[in-house]
Amino acid sequence: MVNRSDEDDTRQRIKIAAIQLFSRHGIEGVSVRAILNQASVKNSAGIHYYFRTKDDLIRELVRDALMRTRRARNTALDALEASGAPIGVRDIVELIVKVETVGTGDPEQRSDLPIGFGHMRFISVMQLNHRAIFSAAVEAEGDDSFQRCIDHIAAALPDVPRAALNRKLVFFYQFAQASLSAREAAFVLNEDGGRLWGDPTALDSLIDSLTASIVGAPPR
Repeated sequence: MVNRSDEDDTRQRIKIAAIQLFSRHGIEGVSVRAILNQASVKNSAGIHYYFRTKDDLIRELVRDALMRTRRARNTALDALEASGAPIGVRDIVELIVKVETVGTGDPEQRSDLPIGFGHMRFISVMQLNHRAIFSAAVEAEGDDSFQRCIDHIAAALPDVPRAALNRKLVFFYQFAQASLSAREAAFVLNEDGGRLWGDPTALDSLIDSLTASIVGAPPR
């Protein structure tokens, strides 16, 4: 009789191996056999048994990533709103960044993944090269947390036309994703983050830069 806990462990090991390999080599650059080898799964039909197909595994990884971020953002937003303090653009930018880079206490945040939830490079790969799969997952899962962030930013900038703000937010998101993906890669390459990301002020500098991309640079 197959032990359920053993099955769950094997399934999780496959998912961890897949997201690590996809993050480094892209989707097309990773074979099913490579995933199983990385996960130390000897059964050559392991992907089929646990996920049916490689594409189904990918879809589950995207859903997992969206769910973790959504839950962590909503928890952080609830705390920020409950504080009663005024909420500025930088507060929301800091929240978005720190959810992906600082331990959140989320039970699904694992120490064997890279910094934060360990999925920024994977999400970048999906958005750049597999947008249809990613968009379908986003549509199916929804993301009220990001909409809450946008609403707070819009409330803090009432004089900025919404169309102009939306354009800024598109660039902000792309800038943030690329920066956090680079940070993740740096910590995988070097456990101290290297010269740039190992600096204790690096995240604050990133948050300042991202905030300026939305509100404009402060006058000198």
